[in-house]
Amino acid sequence: MTNTNTANTDTNTAVLATLELQGADIARQWKAITKGDKARFTQHTQANGFDMQLGKLMVALSEECEGRIKSTRLADCGINVVDKRRRSEAMWFVNNEVEAREFIAKSKKGFTSLSALQKAMAVANKKASSKDDTASTKDKPKADESPKTSEAKPANKDTIFKELLAICKASDVNIMDIAEMLMLEAEMLTPEELADEKKVA
Repeated sequence: MTNTNTANTDTNTAVLATLELQGADIARQWKAITKGDKARFTQHTQANGFDMQLGKLMVALSEECEGRIKSTRLADCGINVVDKRRRSEAMWFVNNEVEAREFIAKSKKGFTSLSALQKAMAVANKKASSKDDTASTKDKPKADESPKTSEAKPANKDTIFKELLAICKASDVNIMDIAEMLMLEAEMLTPEELADEKKVA
């Protein structure tokens, strides 16, 4: 009698092995596709490559139409059959050729399409902008940061007297007039207020 559990295990192992073989073959094909895409990307972005020719034509048409290219002009030139996104990417590449080529040269893995290049450059520019903003923020003093100044010490009667003399002298005011005014003010104080004034003094 055949052991059912053993049979099921053998079947599962066989299926697993088959799936693994399928996956390995798919991986091999994908590597070949990616390699081919990279080669085509390099070829299409060369000086006389497809995307360079397409991009230059799009730029010329854009200048001719002073902005948005009319669909009739695309048809006149026969490039209306080219995918709209591809036309846009090619035009972008030509307009940003220097920056784009520098970015490609610094890349370790390379690119398979203009879409991938655009995306990678956008991410890099965003990170660079974020770093600049962070550095700028660090350089700015915080809102609650203000130059520290020494706290003013409470003035005593000697200091007030000296400042009063200086003010009278600078303003050509008779010190005796000030003294008389102070005496009158003192006479108007109640006993309680006068006691408080003595405590302060």
